[in-house]
Amino acid sequence: MAETGAPAWSIAVFAAREKIVDLEPTIASAIEASTSDTVIDLLVNGNRGLADRLVALLASAQFVSRSMHASLRVWFIELGDKSHAWNQYLEFIWPGSEFAFYIDGYVRLRADALQLLAQGLVNSPEHLAGTGVPTVGRSAQALRQQMLAQGGIHGNLFVLKRAAMQRLRDIGFRLPLGLYRTDPTLGAALAFSLDPARSSWNPKGRILVHPDVTWNTEERSIWKFTDLSSQIKRTLRQGQGTLENLAVRDFFAVRKLSPENLPKTAALLVSQWAVARRWDLAKALVRNPLAGLALRRLRIARDWSAVSVPPVQLWPKCASDQGQHSTP
Repeated sequence: MAETGAPAWSIAVFAAREKIVDLEPTIASAIEASTSDTVIDLLVNGNRGLADRLVALLASAQFVSRSMHASLRVWFIELGDKSHAWNQYLEFIWPGSEFAFYIDGYVRLRADALQLLAQGLVNSPEHLAGTGVPTVGRSAQALRQQMLAQGGIHGNLFVLKRAAMQRLRDIGFRLPLGLYRTDPTLGAALAFSLDPARSSWNPKGRILVHPDVTWNTEERSIWKFTDLSSQIKRTLRQGQGTLENLAVRDFFAVRKLSPENLPKTAALLVSQWAVARRWDLAKALVRNPLAGLALRRLRIARDWSAVSVPPVQLWPKCASDQGQHSTP
């Protein structure tokens, strides 16, 4: 059970490039799905304009009376990086809830999604986390069947138990900055029960894949410039994802290193693997030409100085501009 004063549920909604019209139905669906005492944190990374527009939306009071269970907070995180946003949520923002749900800013939750996941984990004490399965999109059916057969985690909607969140916080876990495969990397750590040296790989035994939990997303079209542009960027970043997957597998499954020892950046994670596993790198570059482009891009130095800026709570408005650091 959650400690006194902590909500039963929390929902972290990640947003960076979404438009307000995309976030409105996401927020509404999260409120509707909140059937227990819930804190919904809207985490906007690297886009102050979007964060301010979200505050204006909430100030219009159209969401205030929709639910007797959910309360909303808006946070601005200076560095535009999802890994960093996740790290900030874990360290400072998570309110100590019994179940911590995670969704992307364009996801429309089904009304029963959170309740089904929470109940599934209550009935499965051996699992550290839970996830839903996709039903929308050309590859949804194949991915759903793969997840049900082999296990895994889906970044559009997953949940961690309080014990898993607390353990991640206690060991100082951080996702590498600049990581593309954020959710699979977290899923890999969970599949090893956060201790690869002592635990075997068991994704089905540590992450509950619920066959009846799903969500909706707006269908994308290559005939829309914004959708086509997003797809091109996603395709290019998949080359980086290929290298990250290989590096993460080597880190956990081969070298049996602990999650808290992950390198600080994706560039460092991949470069350490590339130096140690030159033959594996060569094979990856042959199989996926985009991986070579990704490798060159990762070698370009990036300014991470904003990592030291604390999250700022914009809604409800605080007396101080500093982020409020919550502890369970």
